[in-house]
Amino acid sequence: MTSNRDPNEPVDGVKVDLPFISFRIGRGGAWGWYSAMNHDDAYERARRRVRARLSFYRHLATYAAVIAGIAFVDLITGGGISNVVLWFAGIWGAFLVWQGFNVFIFPAVWSPEAEEKMIEDELRKDQRT
Repeated sequence: MTSNRDPNEPVDGVKVDLPFISFRIGRGGAWGWYSAMNHDDAYERARRRVRARLSFYRHLATYAAVIAGIAFVDLITGGGISNVVLWFAGIWGAFLVWQGFNVFIFPAVWSPEAEEKMIEDELRKDQRT
Protein backbone atom coordinates (compact mmCIF):
# COMPACT_ATOMS: atom_id res chain seq x y z
CA MET A 1 0.00 0.00 0.00
CA THR A 2 1.57 3.26 -1.08
CA SER A 3 0.61 6.91 -1.22
CA ASN A 4 -0.25 8.56 -4.51
CA ARG A 5 2.31 11.31 -3.88
CA ASP A 6 5.58 11.42 -5.78
CA PRO A 7 8.40 10.68 -3.29
CA ASN A 8 10.91 12.60 -5.43
CA GLU A 9 9.11 15.96 -5.34
CA PRO A 10 10.82 18.58 -3.17
CA VAL A 11 9.72 18.68 0.45
CA ASP A 12 9.22 21.89 2.42
CA GLY A 13 9.47 20.30 5.83
CA VAL A 14 10.80 17.05 7.21
CA LYS A 15 11.46 13.92 5.16
CA VAL A 16 12.36 10.71 7.01
CA ASP A 17 13.71 7.76 5.01
CA LEU A 18 13.69 4.43 6.84
CA PRO A 19 14.63 1.08 5.28
CA PHE A 20 11.07 -0.08 4.53
CA ILE A 21 8.90 3.02 4.75
CA SER A 22 9.40 6.75 4.47
CA PHE A 23 7.29 9.72 5.40
CA ARG A 24 7.33 13.46 5.20
CA ILE A 25 5.59 16.31 6.97
CA GLY A 26 5.60 19.88 5.76
CA ARG A 27 3.68 23.06 4.97
CA GLY A 28 1.06 23.47 2.29
CA GLY A 29 -0.23 19.91 2.34
CA ALA A 30 3.19 18.45 1.57
CA TRP A 31 2.74 15.45 3.81
CA GLY A 32 2.34 11.79 3.18
CA TRP A 33 3.97 8.42 3.38
CA TYR A 34 5.22 6.02 0.79
CA SER A 35 6.95 2.70 0.60
CA ALA A 36 10.64 3.22 -0.07
CA MET A 37 10.84 -0.20 -1.69
CA ASN A 38 8.64 0.88 -4.62
CA HIS A 39 10.33 4.21 -5.32
CA ASP A 40 13.98 3.40 -4.62
CA ASP A 41 15.88 4.53 -7.69
CA ALA A 42 19.57 4.50 -8.52
CA TYR A 43 20.13 8.09 -7.34
CA GLU A 44 18.68 7.42 -3.88
CA ARG A 45 20.73 4.24 -3.46
CA ALA A 46 23.89 6.09 -4.51
CA ARG A 47 23.07 8.95 -2.13
CA ARG A 48 22.68 6.51 0.78
CA ARG A 49 25.99 4.81 -0.05
CA VAL A 50 27.81 8.16 -0.25
CA ARG A 51 26.29 9.31 3.04
CA ALA A 52 27.32 6.04 4.69
CA ARG A 53 30.91 6.48 3.47
CA LEU A 54 31.04 10.09 4.64
CA SER A 55 29.64 9.06 8.01
CA PHE A 56 32.36 6.41 8.31
CA TYR A 57 35.10 8.93 7.45
CA ARG A 58 33.74 11.39 10.06
CA HIS A 59 33.62 8.59 12.63
CA LEU A 60 37.21 7.60 11.78
CA ALA A 61 38.43 11.20 12.12
CA THR A 62 36.62 11.60 15.45
CA TYR A 63 38.10 8.32 16.69
CA ALA A 64 41.63 9.36 15.73
CA ALA A 65 41.31 12.82 17.32
CA VAL A 66 39.76 11.60 20.57
CA ILE A 67 42.13 8.66 21.04
CA ALA A 68 45.14 10.86 20.22
CA GLY A 69 43.92 13.48 22.70
CA ILE A 70 43.32 10.95 25.48
CA ALA A 71 46.69 9.28 24.84
CA PHE A 72 48.43 12.67 24.84
CA VAL A 73 46.87 13.64 28.17
CA ASP A 74 47.77 10.23 29.58
CA LEU A 75 51.38 10.60 28.42
CA ILE A 76 51.91 14.10 29.80
CA THR A 77 50.37 13.23 33.16
CA GLY A 78 52.98 10.51 33.56
CA GLY A 79 53.46 6.82 33.30
CA GLY A 80 52.88 6.17 29.61
CA ILE A 81 49.65 4.95 28.06
CA SER A 82 47.40 3.21 30.58
CA ASN A 83 45.28 0.12 30.10
CA VAL A 84 42.11 2.24 30.25
CA VAL A 85 43.17 4.13 27.13
CA LEU A 86 44.00 0.87 25.36
CA TRP A 87 40.64 -0.68 26.29
CA PHE A 88 38.82 2.47 25.21
CA ALA A 89 40.67 2.53 21.88
CA GLY A 90 40.15 -1.20 21.35
CA ILE A 91 36.41 -1.26 22.02
CA TRP A 92 35.71 1.90 20.01
CA GLY A 93 38.02 0.57 17.29
CA ALA A 94 36.01 -2.66 17.11
CA PHE A 95 32.82 -0.66 16.55
CA LEU A 96 34.62 1.36 13.89
CA VAL A 97 35.75 -1.82 12.12
CA TRP A 98 32.17 -3.12 12.22
CA GLN A 99 30.93 0.14 10.66
CA GLY A 100 33.63 -0.18 7.99
CA PHE A 101 32.40 -3.69 7.14
CA ASN A 102 28.82 -2.42 6.95
CA VAL A 103 29.82 0.43 4.65
CA PHE A 104 32.38 -1.16 2.34
CA ILE A 105 32.02 -4.96 2.38
CA PHE A 106 28.46 -5.99 3.27
CA PRO A 107 26.70 -3.79 0.65
CA ALA A 108 28.57 -5.63 -2.09
CA VAL A 109 27.18 -8.89 -0.73
CA TRP A 110 23.66 -7.90 0.41
CA SER A 111 22.78 -4.92 -1.80
CA PRO A 112 19.74 -4.80 -4.11
CA GLU A 113 22.15 -5.03 -7.05
CA ALA A 114 23.68 -8.23 -5.66
CA GLU A 115 20.19 -9.61 -5.09
CA GLU A 116 19.20 -8.82 -8.69
CA LYS A 117 22.36 -10.51 -9.97
CA MET A 118 21.61 -13.63 -7.91
CA ILE A 119 18.03 -13.71 -9.19
CA GLU A 120 19.24 -13.39 -12.79
CA ASP A 121 21.73 -16.22 -12.22
CA GLU A 122 18.98 -18.42 -10.78
CA LEU A 123 16.69 -17.64 -13.72
CA ARG A 124 19.47 -18.56 -16.16
CA LYS A 125 20.02 -21.86 -14.30
CA ASP A 126 16.30 -22.62 -14.49
CA GLN A 127 16.21 -21.88 -18.23
CA ARG A 128 19.10 -24.29 -18.88
CA THR A 129 17.38 -27.19 -17.13
